[in-house]
Amino acid sequence: MQDSSRSLLHRIQFCAHTVRTSQLRLDALDKKDTTILKAIAILAIVFHNFFHVAVKVHENEFDFRPERFGVFLQTVVHPSLTIQALFAFYGHYGVQIFIFLSAYGLAKTHWDDPSSWHSFMWSRVKKLYPMFTFVILFWAVLAAMHVGTLWVIRDATPHLLLMLLGVSNLVPNIGLPPVGPWWFIPFIMQAYALFPILRWLTRRYGWPSLVILSVVCYFITHAANPFLAHWLINLSMTPIGRMRVLCLGIIAARYPVRVRSYVALPAFAVFILGSRYFAFAHFSSLASVIACLWVYSKLRPLLRNSRSLEKIGQYSLGIFLINGIVRVPFVYFAQTADLQLTLSVVSTAICIAIASSFHYLLAPKPKRVPATSPAQWSVEAASTGSD
Repeated sequence: MQDSSRSLLHRIQFCAHTVRTSQLRLDALDKKDTTILKAIAILAIVFHNFFHVAVKVHENEFDFRPERFGVFLQTVVHPSLTIQALFAFYGHYGVQIFIFLSAYGLAKTHWDDPSSWHSFMWSRVKKLYPMFTFVILFWAVLAAMHVGTLWVIRDATPHLLLMLLGVSNLVPNIGLPPVGPWWFIPFIMQAYALFPILRWLTRRYGWPSLVILSVVCYFITHAANPFLAHWLINLSMTPIGRMRVLCLGIIAARYPVRVRSYVALPAFAVFILGSRYFAFAHFSSLASVIACLWVYSKLRPLLRNSRSLEKIGQYSLGIFLINGIVRVPFVYFAQTADLQLTLSVVSTAICIAIASSFHYLLAPKPKRVPATSPAQWSVEAASTGSD
């Protein structure tokens, strides 16, 4: 018994020492790191998408209302609703991690890519659109069964086509797509379209040019959104409104940056203050990414051992696209706190199962790799790899 207690104590001490001493340069994140970060982000997003419908706590994501923080505080103090309130109010910040990782991955894998803009964009379409199209067809069949084929063809199809063309978030009077999380589809395609410009800017003028661009885009978003709201256009659904996180991803990939404690602690403060005060709200997205990366750098040795997180991260795109569809019947029955927690887990598990099936169906046949091929995107060679 004593040996087992000592062994447990030694493990706890080892974990505490690992967390305390862990240091990580952001440009040394490898493929496994980014996959696990995707898993953490997608779990936050899926539970957020469930709970912000199931409970009366709403986030400050695309607009800001300080009274929402008061509702959050009134709800989170009830033990049976604490988890629901935390995810409902803060879970959407998982999207910021996805945006950061998208820019980071591009800056790792396509920095020296000599291909033309058209070739680059076509490579992105070939990578993402099979899954996009598969999920949209899956939803269209379910929607046709529920509300009728005529509605899908007449009302939804034009919107879906604009979404796949990457322009639906810029077309007046459309707003959110038929499935809320799908606003990310035109966003990410626009971000890809802008990446060659951001790469050229960084090569020519260095990281300060990205900082200046972020500031300019912040003021454009702040000034334009009140006028664009009349047409249901919100620049927060475009790369302009999220430019600071995109630029942070590029800087983290190309420069030897570490998130120190003296940077992380103010980031946490801004993140919390941005929940209540408008002056901080526009910086909370950037602060959330910095805080998350600091936490990950501390827990990295432990999280990298999780095979489950790695698998979830591999299926994250499918989970992101499918969760808005799967949650609907479960949210309907989530009338009590216990049912909300139980059904959110069931809904998430089904999302993972469906996404893994889609991933399997769409995965290309594995190619035989010579035994002497070097490992891609390793910690030792962080400047190469696959996104």
